Amino acid sequence: MRRASSLLLLLLSVFASAPAPGIEGVPAVTPSELGAHLRFLASDLLEGRAPGTRGDLLTQAYIEASFRVSGLEPAFGQAYRQDVPIRLVTPDPKTTLEFVGAAGNASAGRFGDDFVIGFPRPESAGRVVADVVFGGFGIEAKEWSWDDYKGADVKGKVLVLLAGEPGGDDPALFAGKTLTHHGRWRTKLEVAARHGAAGVLFVYTREGAGYGWEVVRNGWTRPVAYAPSNGGLVLEGWLSENAAAQAARAAGLQHGELRAAANRRDFRPQPLALRVDARGLAKYENVVSGNVAGIVRGKGPAGTAPVVVLSAHHDHLGIGTPENGDSVYNGAMDNGSALAILLGLARRLGARAGELPVDLLFVAPAAEEAGLLGSERFVKEPPVPLSRMAACLNLEMSAVWGPARDLVAIGASESALGAVVEAVAKREGLGVSPEPAPDQGFFYRSDQYSFARAGVPGIWIDLGDDLVGTPAGTGLARREEYRAKRYHHPQDEFDPAWELTGTAQLARVVELLVEEIGARGGKIPWKEGSPYRK
Repeated sequence: MRRASSLLLLLLSVFASAPAPGIEGVPAVTPSELGAHLRFLASDLLEGRAPGTRGDLLTQAYIEASFRVSGLEPAFGQAYRQDVPIRLVTPDPKTTLEFVGAAGNASAGRFGDDFVIGFPRPESAGRVVADVVFGGFGIEAKEWSWDDYKGADVKGKVLVLLAGEPGGDDPALFAGKTLTHHGRWRTKLEVAARHGAAGVLFVYTREGAGYGWEVVRNGWTRPVAYAPSNGGLVLEGWLSENAAAQAARAAGLQHGELRAAANRRDFRPQPLALRVDARGLAKYENVVSGNVAGIVRGKGPAGTAPVVVLSAHHDHLGIGTPENGDSVYNGAMDNGSALAILLGLARRLGARAGELPVDLLFVAPAAEEAGLLGSERFVKEPPVPLSRMAACLNLEMSAVWGPARDLVAIGASESALGAVVEAVAKREGLGVSPEPAPDQGFFYRSDQYSFARAGVPGIWIDLGDDLVGTPAGTGLARREEYRAKRYHHPQDEFDPAWELTGTAQLARVVELLVEEIGARGGKIPWKEGSPYRK
């Protein structure tokens, strides 16, 4: 009863804080409104919003209620939700990984500490024994004249692959420090599956992965979501460098020599005198999450007006490995902060129905943390034709540290969205800063990527790090502190000290971007040379 009462109080605080919508004089999105949404979305009552859980269903219901009260029409006929089927795989904490080689046998170490593996398909029966092939970086990239496979037969083999891309800082090879989609580890899984490999083990380095080992551990030692149609690999996982070195020694080789060979263009897959023996009694469960979406009609012709998609995923990691006695991965910044903006804009822009020259499609995708499963489902079966979608403005881990003097638009260089952002920034007296940490490939790690792959220009839009009223470097320091200590940790909780005036500033920027896209007639072409240009 106490938990139910707490939930009711939180809900009342949110909807009481939202101003009554109206066509004229609609109040702007406010910090108090955003804070009320965020407090609820990041509360322990939602249990970390993992797909297929009670917290997931509560989150979907809350988003739908917000869309309804804001006047949004249901996107899917009479419904606001689109089912997202998921295969949920709970790992066995006693999972083991052994290497049997010509030079001896070796253990990969402790599950979670030294390696993580998953068995995506129940057909594996919790055991995979296979020969090992070192596949370099596992990349096929015609535009860079790079092919790590070179026709080699890797069917039924487990590939050991390096994270990231070859070339280091050389801008003439894979764009130097900027990670391309070829270096995305999920892309490498797709390529390996096309070649018939049985599995992939990535060799972890912080530089190659873009985040700390604890992020890998927290992502793979909890229930992991896969698409039910996953019919390829039977083994996926990561090895620490020490575990990779153990495997190389069991094969009579040195890991450093293998890494050096992988950086050469003439590299060919190298079969190792090594077999992998992976065991773990994983538990499989078919669950359903859901994309939640609503539409605000503009003044354009019904059924033909351009559509601007506004998105922010609603899921997080759920309940996982305890840290300092806390096992709830609340996901306040990731992605409660962005979802709060989406809901605030739904209230604000919902009151502008019939006014804008574009239709607005608000969508809160499911299972982003599981590899963009929700947005991939959405673009495969969209509620409006993809050809009508002018752009996707995606919100992700939105700034909570106060107003800024600059914007960041990840992915804007691929399309005319770059010019749209520049125009709005100029209007607001803001600068446009380059993408932070381009080596970490943020464009490929959130839902705008699913839209881009489907041919819809998309960006991840956020404030930059040049915070108003703070010394130079403050914004970057706060972002790095978050990444190091709270990203994908239970410590990602709502902080009453957050300065949500910046979050409200971002909401205003998104509204201005919508207006600018509308002023351009919803015409947002891809740039020549973009890999997403159809």
